[in-house]
Order: sequence, then C-alpha cells, then structure tokens
Amino acid sequence: MKLKKVLIKIAFLAAIAPLDVFAEVTFKARLFSRQKNQGEAKTQVLLFETKKIYRTDAEGYFDAVVPSPGIYTFRILKVEDMQDIKGNVEASGQTVTLYTDAGSDASVGSPKAKAPKGTITVAAERDKPILSRTTIKYEEIKRMPGTFGEPLRALETIPGVVPSAAFGGGANNYVIRGSDPNSNLYLVDDLPILYPFHFDGLSAVVNANLIKSIDVYTGVFPANFNNALGGVIHIDTVDKVDKSQKNLIISAWSSSISYMSPTFGGKGYLIASARVGYLDRFVQGLTSALGADFPEGLRLPRFVDSQVKFVHNFNEHHQVSFHSFYSKDDFAANLPAKYQNDPANDSTAAFAGASISSGQGFRTQALRYTWKPIDTFSNRVTLISYDPFTDFNVSFGSIQGKNRASGAYNGIRQDAFWDPNKYFSAEFGTEYRLLNYYSTGSSIIQSDPNNLSPNPYDTQSPDFTTIPTNITAKGSYYNGYLTTKIRLGNLHIEPGARYDYIPYVNNSALGPRAQASYKFEGIGKGTTIFGGGGNFFRFPLDTRFNKDSGNPHLDFEKVFKYGGGIEQLLEGDYQIKGEIFKQEYSSLIVDDPYITEPIGTNPDPYSRIAQPFIANKKLNYSNSGTGWSRGYELVLRKNSRPGTRNWFGWITYTWSQTFRNNNIFTPDAGAAPLSAQETQIAAEFYKNSKETLYDYDRTHVINMVFGWRWSQEWQFGARWSYLTSRPFTPIVGDDGGRFSNPANGQTYWVPQYANNPALGEYINSRRLKPYHRLDIRFDRFFNYEWGYVNTFLEIVNVYLRENVGGEDFDNTKPYSKTNPSPSPTFGTIPLPGGVIIPFFNVGIEVKF
Repeated sequence: MKLKKVLIKIAFLAAIAPLDVFAEVTFKARLFSRQKNQGEAKTQVLLFETKKIYRTDAEGYFDAVVPSPGIYTFRILKVEDMQDIKGNVEASGQTVTLYTDAGSDASVGSPKAKAPKGTITVAAERDKPILSRTTIKYEEIKRMPGTFGEPLRALETIPGVVPSAAFGGGANNYVIRGSDPNSNLYLVDDLPILYPFHFDGLSAVVNANLIKSIDVYTGVFPANFNNALGGVIHIDTVDKVDKSQKNLIISAWSSSISYMSPTFGGKGYLIASARVGYLDRFVQGLTSALGADFPEGLRLPRFVDSQVKFVHNFNEHHQVSFHSFYSKDDFAANLPAKYQNDPANDSTAAFAGASISSGQGFRTQALRYTWKPIDTFSNRVTLISYDPFTDFNVSFGSIQGKNRASGAYNGIRQDAFWDPNKYFSAEFGTEYRLLNYYSTGSSIIQSDPNNLSPNPYDTQSPDFTTIPTNITAKGSYYNGYLTTKIRLGNLHIEPGARYDYIPYVNNSALGPRAQASYKFEGIGKGTTIFGGGGNFFRFPLDTRFNKDSGNPHLDFEKVFKYGGGIEQLLEGDYQIKGEIFKQEYSSLIVDDPYITEPIGTNPDPYSRIAQPFIANKKLNYSNSGTGWSRGYELVLRKNSRPGTRNWFGWITYTWSQTFRNNNIFTPDAGAAPLSAQETQIAAEFYKNSKETLYDYDRTHVINMVFGWRWSQEWQFGARWSYLTSRPFTPIVGDDGGRFSNPANGQTYWVPQYANNPALGEYINSRRLKPYHRLDIRFDRFFNYEWGYVNTFLEIVNVYLRENVGGEDFDNTKPYSKTNPSPSPTFGTIPLPGGVIIPFFNVGIEVKF
C-alpha cells in the first residue's frame, strides 16, 4: 500500500511539473541610467519576443509578463533610434534592472562597444582646434524652429555666421565673419560640394538623416582645408550602421527618403537618400486657395538631390568606400507681353516679354581606400571627380545670351595621420588635380560693372553687350600640407603650412598658420585660453583667369586671419566662450572696367579671323580689392546630454565691422567727362574709390535657442534672432524714364544712386530698421515596435514682425516719396482683406 501511495505522488508531481515550468512569469523591470543616477521615466519599451509594449513610470519601473524564464530582448523606443538591451528573467516577483548607459555590459550597440572583427576604425575623433571652431550636435539642431528640419539651417545661430540674403528662407549661402559668401568651402566627408542650399533657400543639399555632425570653422582653420577666404563648413555623415533603417519625410514643399543598412555581415554599410522639391506647386496652390493672383509665366524653383555612401572593411587594416553626391536646381520665367497693361495690377509689367531660365548643380563622386597597418598610423587615398556647373538662358531687353559653365576637375588626394605618442602627432597630405574648366554659349558683359543702375532698354549706348564664347581652361593643380600637434601637458601647439601651385597661371601660394591653447584646472571643468593666426588663399573655380575673356595674370586672393579668446566649462554642461578676431584681405578679384594689356587675343571668335589681335584688350578683372573685418563673439551655452530629457540651448552675441575697397578709379560726381586716354591714365594713377561698409556687414547679431524634450511623445523648441540690417546705397532720383519696354510700351524708370561723400550719402551709407523674429516648433511622436511617426508644426515669425531687407524700386514709376519703398522679407503670409499670418510649415516624418 505504501508503494502504491508513493507511485501516486510521483505520478501527480510528474503531471503538474510541466505546468509549473511553463507557467507565465510576472516580473518588474526598471530602466536605469548610471550616468544620471536615476530611472528613465515615461519611456516606451518593447519586449521583442512577446511584441508587447510597456511604459515606465516616474521612477523608470514597469510590470511585464513573459511565457517562461529566459533571456529576453528589451527594445527601448527612442525618437532618433532604438536601443536593444538583453535581460535575464528567472522567476516571478523578480526585479530586472536594465542599464541604458552607452558602454554598459547590458547595452547593445553602444558607441564604446568593440567593433566587429574585421572592421577598421578610421573615423576616430581626432583632436580638433578650439580656436574659431564650433561643433553642432545633430540631436540639437534637427528639429530647431525656423530651420524647416534642415540641420544646416541651424548654423545661422552660431557666432560669426549669418545668411547671405533674407534671414532663414530665401538664403542659400552664408556670410562668415564678413567674407564673401562665395568664398566659403563646403565639404561632405572631406569632399567638395558647390553650395549648401537649393534655390528655394529652404532645403539643404544633404539629407538631414545622413548627418552625424557639423564642424564650422569661422576663422583660422587647419592646413588640410584649402581654397577658402571665409569659413569652412565640414559635414560628417553617418559612419556606423548597426541595423536597417528607412526614413520618409513629407513637408509642404519637398519630400525625401533615406535608407541605411549594414552589409556583408556587418563588415560595411550602405546609406542612400533622395529628395525632390516642389515649391512651385505649393506656392501656386496656396495662392489659389487664398484667392490671390500668381504672376503669369513665372515658375518658382525646383530641385532634386541624392547622396550615396558605401563602406566595406576587408579587415582591421583595409577599408574602401564609395561616395556620390548630386544636386540640381532650376527656375524659369516666360513673362507674357501685354500691351498697355496696368502696372498696378501686373507686378511684372516692367519685365513683360522677358524670358529667363537659370540652373546650377554639382556631381561629386569619389573612391576612397584607407590603409591602417598599425594603430598609430593610417593613410587615405581618394580618387575624386567633381563637376559643378551653372547655366542660364536670358532674353531681356539688351541682355541676350545663354551660357553653361563648369569648374570641373578629376584628382587624386592622399592624407596621412600619424599619432606615435601622447606628445606629438602629424597630419600631412598631397593632391593633384586635372582641371577642365569651360564656358560655352555666350557671355553678357556689362560695359561698366561698377554701374549700380544699368538700363536693359537703353538702345542708344547699351549697358550690356553679348559676345559668343567657347572658353576652355585645362591645366594642372598641385598642393601639399602639413599640420603638427604638440601636446605638453595642458599646453597644445599646432603649427602647420600649406602650399598650392597652378601651372596654368604660373601662380603659387604658401600659407603658414599656427594655433595654441592652454587649459587651467580648478575652476569648474577647466578654463582654456587660445589664440592663433595664419595666411589663407583662394583661387576661383571659374574662367576669370582665361586668356581669351579674362585675366591670365590673376593672383590668389589672400586673407590674414588672427585672433584669440577664452573658454570656461562649468558643471551642469554649461559653457562660456569669448573670442576676438581680425581678418585682413588683399588681392581680392574685382570687376575692373579699366585694366587692359597692350596687345591681346581678340575675344570675339568671329572677328578674330580678320583681326586676331587687338590693342588695349580689356582683361575685365584685377586683384585690386582690399578690405578687413574685426569683431568679438560671446557664447553662453547649456549643452544637451545624449539620452536625457533636460533642456538645452544657447545665447550668442556677435559685434563686428566689415569694410571693402575695390581701389578702382571712380569719376567724381558732376565732373566733366574724360576722354578715353584721360580715363586710362586716371585709372592707372588715380585709384580714388573710397573704403566703405561691405554689402554683408551686420554690426550686431544675437541668437537665443531653447529646446526641451519633456516626454517620449512631445518636444518643444523656440528661437529668437536679432540682426542689424545690411547697409544699402540710397536712391536719390531716376533717369527721367528715357526708355521703355518695347514688349508693352511700359516706361522703364532707372534709379539713380547716391555718390556724394560730402553729403554723407554714398555706397552703403544707410541702414533700415533691424531684423528680429521669434520661431517656435511643436513635435508629437508616436512610437511603435517598428519605429516612430513624428508630426510637427513650425511657426515662423510668431509676433508678425514686419522685417525689411532693403529698398525696393518700382521701375514702372518715377522716383517719389513712396518709391523706393522698404522691401519685405520672408516670414509672413498676406491674406485677402489685409490679414497677415505667420509663415508656417507642417509635415510628417516616418522612421522604420
């Protein structure tokens, strides 16, 4: 009997044992940050194996259920990414702690994790100079108000950088510390691009989701960068892809898609993106919906762009990568000729019958090989094919012509990095380019390029002439650079030099430069003083130095930059930085109507057959320009910390002055006209032009930025900006309406500009009221196991400030008290009935 009872108990236990083993396990888990020493509150967590989503409480806890004990994957759903953390669930009632800090043992995909075997690490963060450099974090700028989701647009808020045109929308380039915006250098992965923004001024040429970080050098920059008088904007794209991602963004005027995926078992990755712009359709649709009229025959800008990057690591020593960047913009206007039309009801009456089309673009392709034989040395070889282009086709009064020009080249570049010990490192490289510049079609030449008011309808002595052109400029270009870094405790010294040589014009430039900094411990996280200076050069990527239509004797443009400052890092991620600077420009290339050579090749290919050479041939350009800029910059910043929801922001202030002088003879107002010979002598010996404020001068610039992600679902941002208006030359009269538009008989009034220093009215002698505006943005996130959906509303110019950019002269009316009038800038939308609303942008972003 006892044996029978024992067998019954064993059978009973055997029956219920599986029920106990496979019963559901209920447990508590907590997301915890060791760095912040607190739980991650209000965060969504996907338990990958069960596909259930949980939400943490204020302390980071949540209750969960799994079918059985085991190791499970907890996916932390973040806005920009998803983090997978492995957790071991052993029994019901257990508390599982999941550490979210990068580099913790439980964290998967952290930056401090070792790279997979066979991966070469070539993108390690090298020491970067502190002087005149600002690094922008992607998470701080992607959703900044007033940027329309473009990280590059956020560069407007750092000291020393302002847009070239209307602040925000409409600006497609940057003025950096008063330099010509066309003298900046824009790089993506150390490869050139022609321009940073499309024609619309709203969209950047690089997809936001591909950007890792942006370095902006506003003053002294390292020797590996070249051909820039202004600043250097260097964009690093994503350099690590752990899992496939897809991203779709649809906004009012453009749509984009991007894709990222690891390849060959994690040995490499592929990233690609494409975008199309349709501002023309958006504006025309909005105008129609508001019951307003859109100018007939006008098509606003369109664009397309794409970026591709493929990286493959053969092993720890060898890597190859392929890069391709493409962009193309165009706009057109074919304005109908309407005889006896009412200019009050036709904003294009003065230009009726004109036909204009314009475009620009670039194609950059590169194949790169990196060899890293040892940890302390790597060498990179890059094959580059770069093809920037511009084109136009115009028929407007005496302005007749079409042209396509390119500053293309093919080249090979070598860059080496040697870091033998903690005291010394060096970067050095060389480059060879085969230049293939060309300009085909016809050239439109203004008789006097310094005339501020040329008349396109002047039939007696036309201000414009058109000559056929078929210009090519082929040749070689060489450069080499060396930068050494010496580290003696807290003292860092960085001397360097660069040499550039162009045989085509037999011109060379040697630019030494140096920087130094010293960090004092004891106050907060440290106090650093820094300073430096050097010579920097630029040669234009166009045909101005061509022997047929330009000046083959042009020199490199030059600027001597120097400055220094102090930076204080405080607890709580606060930073205070101040910097003073000065930049002295010389040999600037300017339009010169007087410079000639005794005998030269006839630029007209038709008359050249009968007369191959002409006397006193115009060279059109000279190196007569000089100038300078000076100022100081202050920054108070609260940096963001990855993985936190604390607020961040900064306040910047820049005071500066910028002056230019073309050093070209200017006839005195009211003086008797000179003969051709007298003019030539005066131009040679009497360079009487005055030093004046530069077109892009802004005396005071203030930016205030605030961002706060207070929950997993909501984010808010605000930005306030203030700028002194740009100087302008006052209009003091008109030409009497001597000519008219033959297409419609409309009298064309040409403004006359002030040029009398004795009366205090001359070039750039006036300013209008300052520019300021407030922008805000709200983001709402919907998180799912496959990714997230982000909807956003962006409001520009919240308090409806009526900002102006300069004077606007209506050529259909004579000069009067109301003509010219202040020209409004981007930021508001006028509705029928006189109602004005802020400019806004709504959109949706989907990330898979």
